[in-house]
Amino acid sequence: MTTPVVGSVETGAKPRRSLPALFNGAGLFVMVGFVLWIGQGVLIPLVIAAFLSFLIVTVKRRIERLPVLGALLPEGAAFTLAFAAIVFVLFVLVAIIRTNIEAVIAAAPSYNARLVEIWSGFNAYAMSLPGIGPDLESALDTLQDNAIAVVQGYLGNFASIASGAIGSLVTVLLYTAFMLVERGQFMKKVTRIAGPHGAERLVSDVIDDIGRLVREYISVKTLTSLMVAMISFIIMTFLSIDFAGFWALLIFALNFIPVIGSIIAVMLPTVLALVQPGGGVTLFILTGVLLTTAQQVVGSLIEPRMMGRSLNLSPLVILLSLASWGSLWGIAGMFLCVPMTVAMMIILAQFDATRPVAILLSDDGEVEPLKRGESR
Repeated sequence: MTTPVVGSVETGAKPRRSLPALFNGAGLFVMVGFVLWIGQGVLIPLVIAAFLSFLIVTVKRRIERLPVLGALLPEGAAFTLAFAAIVFVLFVLVAIIRTNIEAVIAAAPSYNARLVEIWSGFNAYAMSLPGIGPDLESALDTLQDNAIAVVQGYLGNFASIASGAIGSLVTVLLYTAFMLVERGQFMKKVTRIAGPHGAERLVSDVIDDIGRLVREYISVKTLTSLMVAMISFIIMTFLSIDFAGFWALLIFALNFIPVIGSIIAVMLPTVLALVQPGGGVTLFILTGVLLTTAQQVVGSLIEPRMMGRSLNLSPLVILLSLASWGSLWGIAGMFLCVPMTVAMMIILAQFDATRPVAILLSDDGEVEPLKRGESR
């Protein structure tokens, strides 16, 4: 009779993941994050150019579907026309935003006087309440000075951003043009370095999936952002909000930032309705309610029906990716967080070791099936 050996391992049991492997994974994660942060000056324009090229490809395909013109245009001419259209729209938007920012800065003294007037009224009301001492009065005065300094600082930041926007846009468009020119050769290079025995097909399929979802996201988000911007412009024009066109453009841009973008887009013109000459509490409340309603109707009813469940990202993951990419790349990371996370989830889903991470990133736990080549 044989005595069983204590601590023996059952035949066929999977070995436990070693602690060094976990440390290696954590170290790789930290290293990648450090590279993304330290190289943001080079990587951000490249990533923006990559996603802009997706948008240009989408416009090019729409041009090719035109009844008469699409059949006559060669592929190079369609690309050129799509690129020219996007460049024209971007330069017009940047020029309008820059002009309006300068107008806002020029009108800042009148808004400052109005803000001081409102704060003085609030201060006088607070001082009339029983039990209010000189310490609170001094604190309110300090708060007023700090608030004005913060507003002036943000206006200065907006001015500097507007001044450098044209130069940054030229750099991004230059990268985009070279990406479109070398698009076919780049795809061949990527598939060749992937490895032999069917791995080229795997890489090509993954890139196609990323391109399809990113194009769909950008197309739907652009359309819904344009819708909410137009509705907001009509509301603000009806309510006589100053710089309604500028705020509508800002709403269009901020709508690409998930969760907090729409909140900021509503807050800015709503606060202006309070402090602009002729404004007040009634206009403040009315502007906030109507703009919030427009955001909710488009964002909660129309956009989900157009987007469907194609992205399949958990809302918590979107919020965490917003915080992560925002801390790494600032405002650019906030704009790019959703397409970057979608691309990451598709790539992680194609490998057995990282597929559980992709499942955690998904909304319903269902991810794309493995695109297995002959060799993994």
